[in-house]
Amino acid sequence: MSCNNVALLDDEVSMVRLLERALDNYDVQAFTDSADFISGLRVQTDCILLDIQMPGRDGYEVCRLLRAQDATRHTPILFVSGQSDLHHRLQGYAAGADDFITKPFDVDEVRAKVERALLSKEQREILQSSADEARQAAFEAMTHSAEQGEISRFIEQAMGCKSREQLASVLIASLKNFGLNAVVACWSGAEFCFVSHAESVRPLESELLRTCREGARIIELEKRMVVNFGHASVLIKNVPWQDTARYGRIKDHLCVLMSSVHARLQSLSTEQQLHQQQTLLNALDDVEYALQGLQQRQNDGLNSAQETVQELELELSEELLLLNLDPDQERHLTQLVRNHIDQLERLYRTGADVTGPLQPVLQALADIAGQRQTV
Repeated sequence: MSCNNVALLDDEVSMVRLLERALDNYDVQAFTDSADFISGLRVQTDCILLDIQMPGRDGYEVCRLLRAQDATRHTPILFVSGQSDLHHRLQGYAAGADDFITKPFDVDEVRAKVERALLSKEQREILQSSADEARQAAFEAMTHSAEQGEISRFIEQAMGCKSREQLASVLIASLKNFGLNAVVACWSGAEFCFVSHAESVRPLESELLRTCREGARIIELEKRMVVNFGHASVLIKNVPWQDTARYGRIKDHLCVLMSSVHARLQSLSTEQQLHQQQTLLNALDDVEYALQGLQQRQNDGLNSAQETVQELELELSEELLLLNLDPDQERHLTQLVRNHIDQLERLYRTGADVTGPLQPVLQALADIAGQRQTV
């Protein structure tokens, strides 16, 4: 234990020399005056030995003073005194001492008690370190649990977003709960939108996101970070780079959050395509229904025209009887009327076919709608 520092305070020089020889295996700092002791004591002192009866401040007062200071609040303090009765021992313990050595002392006893005090200090420091680590681990676990809860809330909210802008705003709000200031970019081909935690997006921020869009998944820029994930990118402006543990968690959380944003943007695109496809199918149904109605009206008109022609032929036959025409004249006139009626019927039938010429167009639109549905 040669590396341990031990401090002595006794107004008797001979006693100081004796204690120094007894503790020659330690780095000993000796004092004979309480004022010098208080002003000259090393900050890193592992054990302190105090006399009780001294001019000026006695050992009890010095002990209480040491216990009031952070540097020596838990440093082992041993009283070395010829006053070893119960009253003085109780006063020593009340002042904050850890042990009592009676004068005249045995050298082996001094060494044993100092060694025990140092061992006790070492064990206390180990326990304190373990307790600190346990508290830190508990704090990290609670923090991680809270962050996981925030991620779950974001994913739930993201699934209800109906637009890129709304999704980006929800992500900005979630990142604020992580203590992060960010700018989010959502890409859709040549179209894009930017949303910032501030009132507006700075030109340099939007340019940085465009530049880094085709780069690596995570791009670290000193105190800033860009995370790219498919159809979305985010610029973190205040990365906690000095807190290694939190910095690592933040990077993991950002990947999960951006993966959710990317997935929702894909689903929004699919929903939009399905909506367009359904709108097109509905339009096709409306067109086909309208064409069927128009065709039916044309067919009804054709039937009505045929009935009118039959009535005309009957009336013509009756009128011909009254004209006293010879058979050849009657046939000629009847044939002439028939030819014109046939020509009119052909023209009418050609114009009455409404759906035929439009069938290729309708089929092409139906094929397009079917292709969109499979995207």
